[in-house]
Amino acid sequence: MKKILLFLLIVRTLFAQNTLVDALLDGNLTHKINATYDEGIEDANPYSASRTQTILFHYQSAPMGGLKLELATQSFNTQTAFSNNENAIYYTKALYEGYASSLNYKLSANYYADTYKETQKESEFSMVNAFGAKAEINYENFGSYVAYSKVSDGKRDANGNLDSKDMLLPTSSVLSSNNYAPNTQAYALDMNYALRKDVRLGSRYVFANDTQNTLSYTGIYSSFKLNEIAKNTHIDIAYDKTNIDKQENQFSINFMKKF
Repeated sequence: MKKILLFLLIVRTLFAQNTLVDALLDGNLTHKINATYDEGIEDANPYSASRTQTILFHYQSAPMGGLKLELATQSFNTQTAFSNNENAIYYTKALYEGYASSLNYKLSANYYADTYKETQKESEFSMVNAFGAKAEINYENFGSYVAYSKVSDGKRDANGNLDSKDMLLPTSSVLSSNNYAPNTQAYALDMNYALRKDVRLGSRYVFANDTQNTLSYTGIYSSFKLNEIAKNTHIDIAYDKTNIDKQENQFSINFMKKF
């Protein structure tokens, strides 16, 4: 009996390994290279010219029983007559999606490291680490999620600019904050409801604290798809309020159309 159980365990392990290898091989890898040159204003400052280069590698695995893995790395390099700034992001994310009758749930965790170096100054190398976790449920027309993020100690904000990603931490408020500052912990609660297939309303509350401040953000947002009027067109309306200063409140209307 023990030999049979051992054999079944070995077979199951080998099958799981083959499934993992197949999912990794069936994944999607993309890369992008972008280079720009700014001549500057030669008459005013002959040394104002700059070169910028961005290199991106982005990989997504095929689903493995509801689990998907994502890896990305992006490097930025800016050169001027007197300095050379290098910035790189190393991003990883794991997402699990499951279903239970009419309930859809998603669990995700991501981690990334942001490195920065300025060669104009000696030993000016810094790194900031950031971690995020999110639990999301969707039931019929109702959706909600809770999220947590933490940014480690560092000399500068973590870079949130990664091509193809709207945000790198799941605790962004509707408009005001992405919570990328060093030594920041943030919590988010979002609830949204689809009135119909092309209209969604939502509200989000974010609480964040760092070494100096404790902030909260209360926002509402809505999305209207206007396919009946113009195909691939939608309008986003959002409002975000902070508990520090009413002057920092933000309101936004975004009109988008895909061609």
